[in-house]
Amino acid sequence: MGKSQVMTVSGFVDAEQLGTVYAHEHLIVQPQISEDQYILYTLKDEKASFKEAESFANAGGKTIVEMTPIYYGRDVLAYQRIAKEAGIYVVCCTGFHKELFMPPWFKEKKLSELYDLVVDEINNGMDGTLIQPGVIKMGTSFETITKQEEKSIEIVAKIHRDTGIPISTHCDKGTMGIEQLDMLEHYGVFPEEVLLGHIDSKHDIDYAKELCKRGATICIDHVGRCLSDKDAFCVRMITDLVEDGFADHVVLSGDMGKMDYLLAYGGTPGLKYILTDLKNTLLKHISEEDFWKMLIKNPQRFLSGSD
Repeated sequence: MGKSQVMTVSGFVDAEQLGTVYAHEHLIVQPQISEDQYILYTLKDEKASFKEAESFANAGGKTIVEMTPIYYGRDVLAYQRIAKEAGIYVVCCTGFHKELFMPPWFKEKKLSELYDLVVDEINNGMDGTLIQPGVIKMGTSFETITKQEEKSIEIVAKIHRDTGIPISTHCDKGTMGIEQLDMLEHYGVFPEEVLLGHIDSKHDIDYAKELCKRGATICIDHVGRCLSDKDAFCVRMITDLVEDGFADHVVLSGDMGKMDYLLAYGGTPGLKYILTDLKNTLLKHISEEDFWKMLIKNPQRFLSGSD
């Protein structure tokens, strides 16, 4: 991977071509667990997902990082079609979710077998296609890291060191970010090379600042959940982070992988929300320069591995 380039479902593009980036979203996703609670987290209507991607593009968006990993309903050909039809870039991922959503065969396979499987996706394409991932995912459970998740972290760290593919994580309800960084550092990964997901959902601003001080990038991606008060907590967190000098360590997204959050699936506020309503609210507290830094400069830097 070239240092100034990013792999998308359409092939390599220069990082600066990515424009405005949502760093953690889901376009087509289906948790592989047959429990009613996950029905709302299933997005399988490609036309509806295209409408959301189109609304994102019409609001000024250019790139969506699709964070559906192995065994979670990933559909790379659908991502490619949506990208082409909506006129956007889509970056998709390899790697694994937290243990609850790992494939049943994960536990049985050796580290070397899992390493080879993921590296083959990076080098040769995913799910029988030539489409390659631009990011690798790992996840941990709520307030704990299980043995299988430790195994995943070790594999992801080695693959990152060997290939340069950026690491984007699932921190369940925002927890275990510090522990993730500790383990990744143990395996030779610098915090500056890691994007920690869902940090705002822990509702702890000091914790978010501590992760930034470590050098990591954090994803504020649970906006749009508290529309009654215009995302007051997230706005305060973002404002505090910017005021304390951490704007270079923050990216924004919605993680709207649920019918309830997407207009085309009958929910609200939709993928355009960050670039419309949230933007208008945030610009009362932070500068346009810092707003766009979190949506353009920072995610482009993370995805390309450039300084």
